[in-house]
Amino acid sequence: MILRQALEKDRQTVENILKPWTDDDPEILGAIESAFRAGSAGASQCRLLETDRTIRCVSLWTTEQPGEVRLIALGMGPGASEFGMDSRFICEEILDWADSEISKVSVTLPEAVASSLMASLRNAGFIFEGISSSSSLGKISRVRFCKHFLYRTIPYSQVMSFLQDFLLSLGYEVRAEGDGLGYRIRSDHRFPFIFNAWHRITRSGPDIIVHPPARVLELYDLETLFYPLSIRTRNEKPLLLPMHKKRASHLVSFPRFDAQQGTLFGEGAADSQRQLFTNNLTYSFPAGLQGMRRGLPLLFYVNRMGAVGTARVEDWYLDEPKNLYNNLDEMGYFDPQDVKEHVASSGPNADKVLVIRFKWYKSLKRVVALEEIRGIDEGFNPQSSRYMSSTLFQSIVTAGNTV
Repeated sequence: MILRQALEKDRQTVENILKPWTDDDPEILGAIESAFRAGSAGASQCRLLETDRTIRCVSLWTTEQPGEVRLIALGMGPGASEFGMDSRFICEEILDWADSEISKVSVTLPEAVASSLMASLRNAGFIFEGISSSSSLGKISRVRFCKHFLYRTIPYSQVMSFLQDFLLSLGYEVRAEGDGLGYRIRSDHRFPFIFNAWHRITRSGPDIIVHPPARVLELYDLETLFYPLSIRTRNEKPLLLPMHKKRASHLVSFPRFDAQQGTLFGEGAADSQRQLFTNNLTYSFPAGLQGMRRGLPLLFYVNRMGAVGTARVEDWYLDEPKNLYNNLDEMGYFDPQDVKEHVASSGPNADKVLVIRFKWYKSLKRVVALEEIRGIDEGFNPQSSRYMSSTLFQSIVTAGNTV
């Protein structure tokens, strides 16, 4: 997959994919014209996800005020849902907006596309904000979504107060209830003729419960809503994932700059495009499962290179190697011999390997070599998957993003 800026040769395809938007609002045609006329320097930006020389996804957006983006249109072409390209495209846009320290992205969906896009937007952390309605006959309502960005790390002990502040900012009224809280939309914000009951957030042991209906609120859900927000539990440790270069090259993108060689990887490639991989599954020795959770930070380390990027755990499971072969299309490239070396030989997980689905992969700006990491922690050993201290993880990430 290639993520890139739209070019003049793409204009007709872009207009075809965004036709439901321009039919709803003809002024969007002007934003498309502006994006193609000025390119990456224009007020409007048009970006594409392309596979096999076919445009699958299109975004058209503009920065309306410092720190805020309006997503003018978002279109998915044929085959966009294959391998989750629609959700992946939105997440990659979020990663780039986060690089620019955007605080908020908003989008208003016309009825013609709302049902097909809502799931992908929610999966990437967009929040439903309301309906732009009309009482005129023949007029169809539009649906508003918003993505908030928070550039901070909070301890688990502060999650309840964080939720209270967030609910207040959304226009809810909040009241204390024991060690939890109740919330409902303020009376002056409610739709007419609709009664709004109290909902509650309470603690149950280590879990936070939202009800009704009762369900566990995972930290991962909050981290997705406010990415790049991080929530840290006591003694939580990021996971180091070492791998051979051949395996990594089919899985993640590398930093463009190699400090050791003093060169750019892919030198000469345009800054306006980058390659993405459909595979977001990797494997590891099944050790220390008690420390795993959705949202746990991951550090990718390539043998004989160094640390190359970070991601977060989206899900994980234990499986036998033969099942990886059966799911080859989803698993992508892997070396059967390498998989065998990661299988537990004894214990409760015998004959199984840990499979990790990751999300929010972001390459560092430069490779952080082994010698540099050992200058931070002389005992660092990248020979196998293991948990590492949050302090070391953050030091490596900081070093990798300093060129």
